[in-house]
Amino acid sequence: MAKVKYTIKENTKVGTHSFYAVPVVNGSLDFLEVCEEACENTSIEPSLMRAAVTEYMKAVKRNVLKGFRCAVGEQFLFVYPNIMASIKDKKDDHGNIIEVATASKFSIAGAKSRLGASVSPKYSAQFAAEVSWQRVDASGAAVEDEDITDGGSGTGSGGGGDNNGGGTGTITPGGGDNGGGDNGGGGDNNGPIGFEE
Repeated sequence: MAKVKYTIKENTKVGTHSFYAVPVVNGSLDFLEVCEEACENTSIEPSLMRAAVTEYMKAVKRNVLKGFRCAVGEQFLFVYPNIMASIKDKKDDHGNIIEVATASKFSIAGAKSRLGASVSPKYSAQFAAEVSWQRVDASGAAVEDEDITDGGSGTGSGGGGDNNGGGTGTITPGGGDNGGGDNGGGGDNNGPIGFEE
């Protein structure tokens, strides 16, 4: 089985000596390429697969605009309406609070509308059980590494650690200290939403 590559980067947003793993992708497959592969062992024509999925996604788009969470595939992805807006205490240069944030001071002015997506816990668990990783350096050369033990998926909360995206627990806004980290989701307290199983 081929290994998915990853490399190590430093997170300078939280100070020194903080490092995290980042997947290294092999490239991108476009919509038609995936449709062609999906049809390889079936009697379905790729053009029919493409047309069906296109119409399906149009229905998803319509219903997300109505405020629904919509399934994309059987126990795979959910797409949902998301908004990025937050308020926090204002502090002086010394870290002293000079204005306390309250719900009554919250304003949606300047908020950003985003289309959210999250992976089901069932599919995430299956991926974790089957994936194999290979560490590479900045040039892409393989680096000797220990066996990977899955560190968990953030079950029970919406977020993992300081640089991890949302988890797969109960529906709770996620994200770590950096709103999901460089490769996670969301900004301050706006990480992706987890799942109810």
